[in-house]
Amino acid sequence: MSTTTSRRRIGFIAWLIAFHVLLAYGLTEWLFISLAIMFGVLYYRISTFGAATVSLALLVITIVYGLALKITGFEDNIYFRPDEKYARFDHTNNHHLYQSNVHIEMDMPHGELRPLTTEDIVEPRHVVFHTDADGFRNERDYHGQRYVLVGDSFVAGNSNSQEDLLATQLADNYSLDTYSLAFAGNVADYAAYVGGFVKRHGENARVLLFLFEGNDFEESRGRNTSALARYGRQYYEMFSGLNTYRVTMSLYKRMTRGRAIRVGSGIEVAELGSKKVAFYKQYIDVTRRAQRSEPEGFGRAIESMRPYLEHVYFIPTKYRVYYQHLKPGATLPNAQWNYLKAICEKYTLRCTDLTVPLTKESDRLLKKGEYTWWRDDTHWNRHGIAVAARAVAIDIGASTGKEIQR
Repeated sequence: MSTTTSRRRIGFIAWLIAFHVLLAYGLTEWLFISLAIMFGVLYYRISTFGAATVSLALLVITIVYGLALKITGFEDNIYFRPDEKYARFDHTNNHHLYQSNVHIEMDMPHGELRPLTTEDIVEPRHVVFHTDADGFRNERDYHGQRYVLVGDSFVAGNSNSQEDLLATQLADNYSLDTYSLAFAGNVADYAAYVGGFVKRHGENARVLLFLFEGNDFEESRGRNTSALARYGRQYYEMFSGLNTYRVTMSLYKRMTRGRAIRVGSGIEVAELGSKKVAFYKQYIDVTRRAQRSEPEGFGRAIESMRPYLEHVYFIPTKYRVYYQHLKPGATLPNAQWNYLKAICEKYTLRCTDLTVPLTKESDRLLKKGEYTWWRDDTHWNRHGIAVAARAVAIDIGASTGKEIQR
């Protein structure tokens, strides 16, 4: 083997080491690609010894960094709530879920909007977080419940304690045993949750689907299911669990949020009752949208769930619920609900808009200085969840023969 060939091989091995070390940092795609190219150019120009030295130093620094994060406990302290800490990916069923059989309690210092403002909107809470063997937030494993609650973080209960979740309130307040099959995502993800559930537990359950106005009416592409794509995700997952990956990515997000705080681009804060309440601008823009074109993949996802769908519920944004207090006398368009209503008519689905009951309860509670949404978060609190639980109880209570007082 020639000396030139040996040097090129060593240089390529050094670049591969650097490439994989970069994967351990959770960098944004553009930054990762830029650095990978930069190392390639650098290693092409310097000696093989220099390339090997740089890669070895980068590897050692990363190992020391990871150990320091573990020893100091900073790897866990970056999480202000358990939802992100225990997020995992199920390669068999091609969707996200939580780590299975988690049972923890933690103090949550604030909601997800607090880092975007210096205004006084903080609402600390104590959170109990349980997951079952399948990786969803249930006190018990699935045991044949007829009704399955499917949706995103609203149904999964992000920022809320276990006793306040939709499935828990249905059980405690209405004696209705349901199963929560929910995790943050889009409509294509919900179809994947249902598909995986059917494979594990059969086709007898009926799905109660919850769609959030803020982000569920966007493009809903399913993940690539090819063998190459699955292998790529599994390979990537090897690095996403590292503390260096999680901490660096979190720090980067905080830096970008810091800019949002300085320019005031992330949220709007208004005084409701006697307290300040934050509204996420991205969801405000969606709520104000006059028209809603066909989101790619939305109809296909609904159609794939159609054999199991019992009822569809529309969750409005916090901005819509409190709009009359923010802009008295003004009106908002209903593009997302109108689109969903048309979809439900197309597939002959029962569909309920939760805007009216949520607005009514919000108006009632506001007189007492209470709210249906966390003031420092995009998610509803136990009061908002209670409204949805009552609506579900009336619907499925009637279908099961249980009389629910209206």
